[in-house]
Amino acid sequence: MHDFKILALTKATGGIALYNRLLLSELDKMGVVSHTLCLSEEAESYAQNLTELGLGAEAMPMARYSIDPLGDARVLMRTLRLVRDLDVDVVICHGSKAGFIGRAVGLITGRPIIYRQASLPFLKRVQGRKASLYWALDFAAKWFGGHVVTLTDYARRQTLAHKLVRPDRISVIRTGVDIDRFRPAEDRAARIRALGLDPDRPVVGWIGRIEAQKAPLDYVDTLRRVAGRHPEAQFVLAGEGRLRGEVEAALAAAGLSDRVAMLGWQSAPEQVLQALDVYVLTSHWEGLPLTLLEAMACGCCCLSTDVDGCAEAIEDGVSGRLVAAGATEDLASALDDVLRDPGLRRRYAGAARQRTVALFDKTEMVAKWIELLSNVTAGKSRARGTPRPIIPARSPSEGR
Repeated sequence: MHDFKILALTKATGGIALYNRLLLSELDKMGVVSHTLCLSEEAESYAQNLTELGLGAEAMPMARYSIDPLGDARVLMRTLRLVRDLDVDVVICHGSKAGFIGRAVGLITGRPIIYRQASLPFLKRVQGRKASLYWALDFAAKWFGGHVVTLTDYARRQTLAHKLVRPDRISVIRTGVDIDRFRPAEDRAARIRALGLDPDRPVVGWIGRIEAQKAPLDYVDTLRRVAGRHPEAQFVLAGEGRLRGEVEAALAAAGLSDRVAMLGWQSAPEQVLQALDVYVLTSHWEGLPLTLLEAMACGCCCLSTDVDGCAEAIEDGVSGRLVAAGATEDLASALDDVLRDPGLRRRYAGAARQRTVALFDKTEMVAKWIELLSNVTAGKSRARGTPRPIIPARSPSEGR
């Protein structure tokens, strides 16, 4: 058992939110107490989800993609109050903006702060013209102190090369998945039939947020190049997002509306992944994508762009295939290869499962977090009183 009290700051959607939920749920089993300040869109539902799991949580509005001086100041003040009222040992911040606010809190309060990178927004290929602003924010926050956690060795190298942290204040903790939950299905045919598909025909799938970062239109273009050569193949696309209408229009224009099943958002993604022969990831940038690791753990043959952590997840030509982002012709060629050769699909799938068990088991991830939490809180013991009751955050409509 571990006597840590954690305050987490995180956006309430996507892989960031899933990572925070997984980490805190696992730490909770070890006696770690946590409270999450859920930020940005979907904050209320995410806070409710954490609360149902027995974790402390509350929602707080925050502009996700822009600087909002008044709104960001409210998040800062709420965080300061929670640090005091909950008498927390450490603050864990997920994502760039939460990381800046959290490290400012650390400077003010003297509490240990851990900033977990979700991606590398200071790179121009990730955030375009906004990259310099993200770099400036991270560079300024460097002087606030705190410890940085990256998801990959590549991210560590980039962060150091851009002079955003001291070498003794950065660690690599790879994302972990539940390899018992995400595993090959005992009755895969039943999983396929549950999707309304034919177990005797190969299934190709894409799962994610239907947003520009994930490049779902590249998946459509890939299928446009391949589907005609493989009438036996079945295709699915699972998820929701702002580009759904564009994706449906592109499928219609390519004559694929009847070939691609749109499955919507999945609360139990393993049930879809366990039905797939081939999983396709088309992202233009990532941190270390959770869904890719889950697909590998489920024994899918995985084809992915080579961006960021994807290139550390898959060994090209051994546990899957990697292509350049946006290179839909190359991705189509890789998909054509594995659809033509079931033996190749099975070899990639088996190697992917083995690699996930060896490198991306959540047990290893949690152990490294426990070690880091112990290190950053060592020597920080202080007189502790009874934590004050949490004072609910006021909504903007309640005034100041």
